Amino acid sequence: MQRKPRILAAVRPQGGVAVRRALGEYAAVLPVYTYDEAVAALRAKGAVDLVLCGVFFNETRAFDLLRFVRQEFPALPFVACRIGDRAVAPVMAEAMGIAAKSMGAVAFIDMPLLHADNATDVDFRSQVLRQIR
Repeated sequence: MQRKPRILAAVRPQGGVAVRRALGEYAAVLPVYTYDEAVAALRAKGAVDLVLCGVFFNETRAFDLLRFVRQEFPALPFVACRIGDRAVAPVMAEAMGIAAKSMGAVAFIDMPLLHADNATDVDFRSQVLRQIR
């Protein structure tokens, strides 16, 4: 039996619920809610297959975490995402994606309605899992 990929999910608590629902059957999801928890988990575990990070993680520490991952684990895929229903202008979501990719994220997933339905879960899951090397 093939092992499930391990995903460190650096998200807000409500995002952790949505991510586990969307990915839990297909990946081992380790949610963390603060920058310090994320860094400690990466250093202690050292064996995750992907970092999934919400752009509003820990009061916008997502880009700090992205910088840390690029410095300490340069080959580890980092996916930035916007999940949950926090309203932002479309140009702001686009800017978040551009910033994340320019700093080394392999993808930006804009999925504000992740909690909405099963079809959204399938789309999100597909976009995340295809980034695992």
